[in-house]
Amino acid sequence: MDLEERMIDADASFRGCSMKRCLLGTVVLLVLVHGIPAQTAPNPGFDVFRLGMSLQELKNALKNNSYFLYSGEPDVTMLTRPNTNLIDVPGLTSFSRGVFQVVDGKLYSITLELNPEQLDYFGMYTTLTKKYGPPTALDPSSARWESPQVRLSLEKPLTVKYIDMPVFQKIQSEGRTQQALQAIARDQFLQNF
Repeated sequence: MDLEERMIDADASFRGCSMKRCLLGTVVLLVLVHGIPAQTAPNPGFDVFRLGMSLQELKNALKNNSYFLYSGEPDVTMLTRPNTNLIDVPGLTSFSRGVFQVVDGKLYSITLELNPEQLDYFGMYTTLTKKYGPPTALDPSSARWESPQVRLSLEKPLTVKYIDMPVFQKIQSEGRTQQALQAIARDQFLQNF
């Protein structure tokens, strides 16, 4: 039965119904017309690596997988942003490397450099398009699928990135605020001359 037939059928059944039945019928009609809303998908990512996982969960996942050579804590870290961790690990077989960025204790971005001897850009593009539909942005250097919660990009030569958009927007906003404060401080400094 196509959509038009379902609507005519539903309309005929609503005539002469009680208020409760009409309300229930309207809900059923909306579900038939628009489909059942998709359930909230688990946080996106690759394999067991999911945006939003804790730093400890990430470390455990890296220790217990066959995609990356994680050797544990680095001896030195030189990150300038507080509450940020960066784990850069060499990959095995399909991966050249993986870079995992944690902000405020949660995995914020996943960057996977794929091995061009094992995979190719067009094959990855085809796989992602089958899974997520056409990209929301496409240019010669990348394809991007974006929602309010996540950005997935396939970049040339062969890199896949997942970014938590609310955290990304927060970081951008903080950066703009910092730039504005620096401009004000510069102007105040120059007024001293």
